[in-house]
Amino acid sequence: MFSLKTMMASKATKQTSAAASKIKNKLLNTSSFFKVSLKTNNKALALALQAQRKRSSQLEMEVMHLQKQVDALCFELHLVFLLQLLILNNFRSNALQHLDMVADLFSDSVRISLNTYLQFLWHIDIFVTFW
Repeated sequence: MFSLKTMMASKATKQTSAAASKIKNKLLNTSSFFKVSLKTNNKALALALQAQRKRSSQLEMEVMHLQKQVDALCFELHLVFLLQLLILNNFRSNALQHLDMVADLFSDSVRISLNTYLQFLWHIDIFVTFW
């Protein structure tokens, strides 16, 4: 039938073929495992990226909201400052006006006292000259 050489060659070929098949199956299995692993990992990364983008968007909206609040509070603070400045200017103006009125009263009273004194002296002078 077959010669010994042919059988040996055939057996060696079968062994080589079987080893190649094992390696090929192992590579395919390993390759598919890596593919599944990479696919799962990519999906997890995509979900994490999506969640991160959503969180980033929420934080940006919160920052904008807080910035609007800061602007509103700065505006309100400026209005309060202007109102206080207006009140202080009003107090200052009223105080100056009242001081002028007091000065007028004092100068009038000094004038009246001086006039009264001069009249008194004049009367004395008349009285003295009369005597």
